Amino acid sequence: MSESKAQPPPPPPATALYKQRSWSCDTYRDEVWLRRKDNNRRRRRSKSVTDEDLDELKACIELGFGFDSPDLDRRLSDTLPALGLYYAVNKQYNDSVSKSSSASSESDASSSPLGSPHTMFGPGDNPQTVKARLRQWAQVVACSVRQSSS
Repeated sequence: MSESKAQPPPPPPATALYKQRSWSCDTYRDEVWLRRKDNNRRRRRSKSVTDEDLDELKACIELGFGFDSPDLDRRLSDTLPALGLYYAVNKQYNDSVSKSSSASSESDASSSPLGSPHTMFGPGDNPQTVKARLRQWAQVVACSVRQSSS
């Protein structure tokens, strides 16, 4: 007698594991964590600088961290979102210092550099947004001046 060995049926497709939704003392904490995580993802995608981001940057500068490298480190910029604005302001400041020491043409003076407030908003932007961005820009300029004078 020849027995044909039949192949066992294939295993069912793997399904994602889901956390049981029974009550526990950690449920509230888990829900808050998920909301924060989602908010953080949305905030990081928007690339807008918040007041908290500026406070973090100011605290780093006050603690003595220097950001003198000519190139912006991508990982550091992801950690400190205000760092991109800081680098843009520093570049504008350094360019204006070097231009003031040498003769520059009228056409160079009329352009809007990346870190200037003119490139941070458009004519149709909400006035409150413009005001907030100008305030943030001024704070970063103050940080930059403090950093360069020390």
